[in-house]
Amino acid sequence: MKLKRAMLAACALALALPVCAAGEEESAEEALLPQGVSISVDVTEAGGSHLELPEAVLEAAQDGQTTEDTALDAEEDPVAALNALIRERLGVDEALQVSQRAGAQIMQTARVYDDGKLASIALLWEGTQADGLDGCSVRTLALDLATGGEIGFDALFDDPAAAVSHMEAIIGAEIVDGLSDYMEYADLLPMPQDCFSFDENGLTVYYPEERYRYFDEKSGAVHFAWFEIAAWIGEESPVYALSRAQEADGDALVEQLSTGRFPGAMGAAAVGDGLGDVLGRLTLLADPDYTDSAKVYLFEEPELRGFAVEIPKYAETADADTPVSAIRCARIAMYGLETGASLRSDVLALLGEPSAFLTYDGGDAADAMLEPGESVFYGMGDFVLEVHFDAQDVLSCLILHDAMPEGLY
Repeated sequence: MKLKRAMLAACALALALPVCAAGEEESAEEALLPQGVSISVDVTEAGGSHLELPEAVLEAAQDGQTTEDTALDAEEDPVAALNALIRERLGVDEALQVSQRAGAQIMQTARVYDDGKLASIALLWEGTQADGLDGCSVRTLALDLATGGEIGFDALFDDPAAAVSHMEAIIGAEIVDGLSDYMEYADLLPMPQDCFSFDENGLTVYYPEERYRYFDEKSGAVHFAWFEIAAWIGEESPVYALSRAQEADGDALVEQLSTGRFPGAMGAAAVGDGLGDVLGRLTLLADPDYTDSAKVYLFEEPELRGFAVEIPKYAETADADTPVSAIRCARIAMYGLETGASLRSDVLALLGEPSAFLTYDGGDAADAMLEPGESVFYGMGDFVLEVHFDAQDVLSCLILHDAMPEGLY
């Protein structure tokens, strides 16, 4: 199907049903969809004007069939019903219609989590919107792959109201207070609950662009790591297994950090990466901040809240050519360590006695972009881990350095 005057990053949605082994029989009493149903979204750079969709969807579109029409087949064909749900939630029919308007330009990119039991899809739609205006929006859909049923926001939590109250407190304390005065669209409270996605790293909530929009004109979002909301996720939640913390493992922690990189979403950059390469992959949030010895770069990606990379303040090379000298994480849980929860005693039990100590009073802490408290240092292969505690001896920040800071040899 050729779509004129539209530039599209094609989003191909495909459902794959497992094949029953010989001799197996399926009972009519079984779940709507067999175990193991998987959803994949392939995003390609179309480079022209061609939109790829499943053949069944294309045939329906060509016949003028609507989502409501295909929904009528739900009892007879659950896969068709699931396709209809995907089409509705992700705006497939709307995109097809918009793309045929004169001058329309659409760019769609998708992020998908699929572990064989759950699927979560977030589709970023930039350019000409369904109302004909230029803008940005996000469409999401979460599915239980055993039943084909949609997973709603409230189903994630034992007490949704309490969970939302906690998340809004995080937004107010850690995001709203730090937003630039020049940001035109920054209405983050109350938090929306109708547009979200999840993966192994946590839960992301998306805002309509008229409420929260980044400087690059993309719709804003807030990410919550699982450890931040795990207290409100019970055993009946579909994401319970995802939300459970890793077991304490000092050897695994040392092995991970010896690569120069934190795990999970916080592994977006490694110590030693060229800053130019990092800035090419990630979206800079604002101009760099400064400590007394480093330039500190923060990023727009919602999953990187609390993450920053550093380069020396007085490097002899151009910034883009300078290797990253340190990476800091003020929001992370890994192998038994958790910012905001782990105590000094937990760290010593996991990693043993540190090789160096450094106390930060109010002025020193401000100069280092840390809370007043104390840091302890551990060797991690070719790197050095700084573990910073606040005044109550609670883990506040982890910083992975390329070498022991000056004066602590």
